[in-house]
Amino acid sequence: MVMALESNKQKEYVPLLQPIFSVEEQTVVAYESLGRVREANGTMGNVPEFSDPQVTPLRMSVIDRELLGLSLQKIKNSNDQLFVNMSPDQVILEYEESKGNLLPIAEIVKHYGVPIERIVVEITEKSGSFGTDVLAAGVELLREQGFGIALDDVGSESSNLERLGAIKPDIIKIDLNILKKSIEKREYQSILEYLKQISLSIGSQLLFEGIESEGELYQAVSSGASLLQGYFLGRPVEFSEEKQNICDVVVPHLQIYHENKRKEVAKEIEFEKMIKTKLMSLPLKTIKLDNRVIIDPQSFFKLDPLIQRVYVTDWQGTQVSPYYERTNNSGFVENMAFLQKNWSYMPFFYKHVKQVFRDSENWQVSDPYWDKSLKKKVTVFSRVNELGYSFFVDLVLDEMK
Repeated sequence: MVMALESNKQKEYVPLLQPIFSVEEQTVVAYESLGRVREANGTMGNVPEFSDPQVTPLRMSVIDRELLGLSLQKIKNSNDQLFVNMSPDQVILEYEESKGNLLPIAEIVKHYGVPIERIVVEITEKSGSFGTDVLAAGVELLREQGFGIALDDVGSESSNLERLGAIKPDIIKIDLNILKKSIEKREYQSILEYLKQISLSIGSQLLFEGIESEGELYQAVSSGASLLQGYFLGRPVEFSEEKQNICDVVVPHLQIYHENKRKEVAKEIEFEKMIKTKLMSLPLKTIKLDNRVIIDPQSFFKLDPLIQRVYVTDWQGTQVSPYYERTNNSGFVENMAFLQKNWSYMPFFYKHVKQVFRDSENWQVSDPYWDKSLKKKVTVFSRVNELGYSFFVDLVLDEMK
């Protein structure tokens, strides 16, 4: 039975729906239900926040259920998914109010004749009154009944990472602030890459919300977004099945992105070939002296101005040569501080080992990463000589245009 709101002649609750675009399907596939209040004078305002002391968890749930019913009426004749926001406490409330195994939200969805599989429950970032284990139990019941699960604003609070592991959502929503920081500060790209790897490991889709510009759209797609949302695509409206206007905006930008990406990849390949050709000209001579290995670092730094560091490890990853670092166009310093340090914990090391097993005759190249000390993007070229020593050559990439 759908619960009705208390009559209020001064206010009207209006469900605004914001479109969600699928990169895979190249069209709008879902809408997020965003409640608004229309005052008697016609102006729009936000629905009372759950943190408002005058709004109890039950009262907030009643408002949200009414808005859900209004949203379901609007999308029931389409094939689109509907994203519905719920705070952690609201999820627990659904669990506590369940009749047998049937949750109140499932009753509402069935009442409007919409398949439950088309509803995605979006867990908001708000802190809850209960622990993560209790929340996970409530989420599992939602999932068992057929609801999709999204986790909102991942990365905005450390607690969300704990929830991420416990809930394993179908969709991870990336917080707009992290997205913007990733564009303004290169360090944040590593955070986005981390979230991208998490999404792949648990089989979740990435949804970037709050996209307001072409640059943010490109950054989202580059960071693994399969779903896009924001004012650049479309603002929340009462409902419109006209998706072509959004496709006309987004699809051309995606085509431009892919064209630019292909050019970028081709340029990277040419750069790698050029560096490998130069490195192949060097004899990888090593001389064992006590507990360290001597090499000719100057021959490396003369090859190319982008070469920043050179060092050698044994097959187990222990550094056996000094750490040679460029100081200027022709100079370098010898740093003994890292001698005997083991680098096998670094992600690139066993990728290097795998590549050597695959092709020991040629130089291998790592994926680029952000180097905090250099404040630049770096890639690592590596090769094993005939004595089994691994040469690592770090190149900065920011100057590569």
